[in-house]
Amino acid sequence: MSRIQSSSRDVQITVSLSKLTASRRNPRRVKPERDAHRRLVASIRAHGLLAPLVVQADESNPGNFRIIAGNRRLAALREAYKDAAKPPKVPCILRAVDEETADALALAENFVREPMHPLDEAEAFAKLAQDEAKRVESIAAEFGVSQPYVRQRMKLATLAEPVKTAYRQGAIDTATAEAFASVPAERQFEVWQEVGGNPQHAQHVRNVIAHAWIDAASATFDLAKLPDGAVSRDLFAERVLIERKAFMEAQADALLAERQKLVEEGWAEVVIGPQADVQDRLWAMAEAPQEYDDATTAKLQKLADKRGKLEAKLEELDEADQGAFETVQTKLEALDDEEQALTKEASVHYAEATKAVGTAFLLLDPDGRVRRGYRIPRTRSTGSGSGNGGNGQAGSGTTDAPKPPTSDDLKDGQLATTFTQQALAVREAVLKDATTRRRILALILHEKVRSEALAIRHEANGSTVHADNAEGFTSAALDGIRKRRAELDPLHDKHYVEDHAAYEAFQALSDKKLDALIDLLTVECITAHLQRRTELVWRLASELGVEVRRFWRPDEPWLSGYQKIQLAHLIGELRGPVYARAAELKKKSELVSELAKLFADAAEGRMEDAKVADKLNAWLPSNLRDEPKQTPSEQASAA
Repeated sequence: MSRIQSSSRDVQITVSLSKLTASRRNPRRVKPERDAHRRLVASIRAHGLLAPLVVQADESNPGNFRIIAGNRRLAALREAYKDAAKPPKVPCILRAVDEETADALALAENFVREPMHPLDEAEAFAKLAQDEAKRVESIAAEFGVSQPYVRQRMKLATLAEPVKTAYRQGAIDTATAEAFASVPAERQFEVWQEVGGNPQHAQHVRNVIAHAWIDAASATFDLAKLPDGAVSRDLFAERVLIERKAFMEAQADALLAERQKLVEEGWAEVVIGPQADVQDRLWAMAEAPQEYDDATTAKLQKLADKRGKLEAKLEELDEADQGAFETVQTKLEALDDEEQALTKEASVHYAEATKAVGTAFLLLDPDGRVRRGYRIPRTRSTGSGSGNGGNGQAGSGTTDAPKPPTSDDLKDGQLATTFTQQALAVREAVLKDATTRRRILALILHEKVRSEALAIRHEANGSTVHADNAEGFTSAALDGIRKRRAELDPLHDKHYVEDHAAYEAFQALSDKKLDALIDLLTVECITAHLQRRTELVWRLASELGVEVRRFWRPDEPWLSGYQKIQLAHLIGELRGPVYARAAELKKKSELVSELAKLFADAAEGRMEDAKVADKLNAWLPSNLRDEPKQTPSEQASAA
C-alpha cells in the first residue's frame, strides 16, 4: 500500500487488487444485469478506473481492505485484469468508519446512481462516430455493448427537434421515440403534425407511418434497386420500411416479371391486380389440382391405403364397443395429421394440362403483400336424374373436365395471319389469270353483289391492314405486289388526290401500263375475313392451286401465339410423342425457337431426315387444311 494524500477524515491510497475484498453487507441483493457488468468491464479496459473505491481496513485480515462502496467496480476490475501477470494497483479512498456508517455510505451510493438518458447516450455515440471517426464496432467494444445497441442509440440521434424535445421532457416514452426514428427526419415532422404534437403511444405513431411506408418483408423485388431516400431501416423493430409509392411501383414491375415467368411455365392466363377487382373471377373458378413429386405421391398413397383399411374396420365394429371405436378414430386422426405435415413440406407443382387451361392470380394487397391463387374453370356436370318418376333426385351424372388446347386450336392473331397469308397468295395467283380477274371485276362493279371477299373503295381492306400493321408480319407475295405498285401507280406515294388530278395522272400512262395497273388494283381488292373461312377466297385458292406455304412458313412471332402445351403437342405431331414429352420440360420460349428453326431448316434444305422435312414443309395450321375443323369463333357463330 502507498499513501498519496491524507486529511483529517479520508486518505487516498493505492492497493493491490489481490488485497481487496468485497463487502458482505452490500445493500444491492439483486445482481446487476450482465450487460451492465460487461459495459463496466469494457470501460475499465478502455479508460481505467474512473472513480476510486471507498474502503476500510479489514481488522480480521491485516494488510487487506474491505469495500464500503464499489463492489460492482471490484468485480469488473477482477474480470478486466484476470489474465494480468501481476495484480494492478487500484486507487482507493481509505475511510475509518464504523459498520453502521459504512452501511449508510453503501446504501447512498446505490440509491442515488441513475443511468444515462437514452438520448444522451445516442448523441454521445453519434459524436464519437462523427468527431473521432469511430466505427460502430469500436464504440461497442469500448463501452461493452452490442453493435445493434449502438446502432439503435445512434438512430435516436436522428430524431427531429420537436420529437427530441418531447422525449427529453418525458412527454413521450422511449418506444414512441423509437417509432419516430424509424423514418427520415422530414417524415417525422409530418407525422408529428398529423398527431398534433401529442402521440398517444408508439403504435399510434407506427399506424400513421404505415399509411406512407410499407414493410419491406412484403417485397418481391431487390431492395438495392430503390433510391436511398425511399428506404428507411427501423432498427428497433428490426425491419426495413419503404416509401409506399416507390414500393408499389417496384412491386408492380416485379409482378410483371413474375407474370412472364408463369406464362413461360405454361399457364394459359396470368391476372394481376387487387383482389377486390378480380375476386368475382377468382370465386367463379375452382382450385387448380396440385400434384406432388413421386416420393410424396407414393407416401400419400400408402396413407390412403391405411385409411381405407381403418374405415373398413370401422364399418365392421360393434356400435357398443366404444373403446375400439375410439381407438380406430384416433388412428384416423393421426393419419390426417401425418398427411397434412407431408403435404405442407412437399414441393407442389401443376400438370401441364392443368396450366394449359388454368389462370394464375397474383393478388396485390393494400399493405403490399402478394398472394397467389391458381384456378381452373369449374367443371360442368350432366345429370341423369329422373323426370316425374323416381324419387325426384338428380342422378350422379358425369363431369366434363376442361380439356387443354392442341395445335389445332388457334388464337385470333394466328387466324388473322394465316387467313391473310392465304388471301395474299390468292392475289398473286389471280394476277396471272386474266379470266378470273374479269370475273372479279364484274363482281366489284355489279350493284347487287355483296361480298366480304372484296374490299371495294372506300372500305377498309382487313387483309391489307393486318399485313401493314401486324408486328413481325412478312410475306413474299406482298413484297412482290408492292414492288409492282411502286413501278406502275403514279399516285403510290400520295396521301390524297382529287379525282381530276388522278384522271390527269392516269391519262399520262400508256395503254399497256394502265391495263397492268387495273390488273393490280383488281387483285388488291381481294381480302379475307380474319377470324373464319372466306368461301370465295377458299374457292379461288382451290381452283388456282394456291400453296400458302410457298409464300409463308411459321415463324417465331406466329408460333408465340400458341400456349406451351400446344407447342409441345405440335412437336409431337411433327416428330413423334417422345419429343412431345421431352418438350413439356422446356420453357415456352425455348419451344418457340426450336419449332421456328425446324420449319426454317426444312424449308431451306438443312434437315437430314427427309421424311420429317417433308412433313414440316407440308404442315398447315388447322384453318388452312382442305377440311378445316371449326374454330372457336365459327362455333360461336354457328351457335
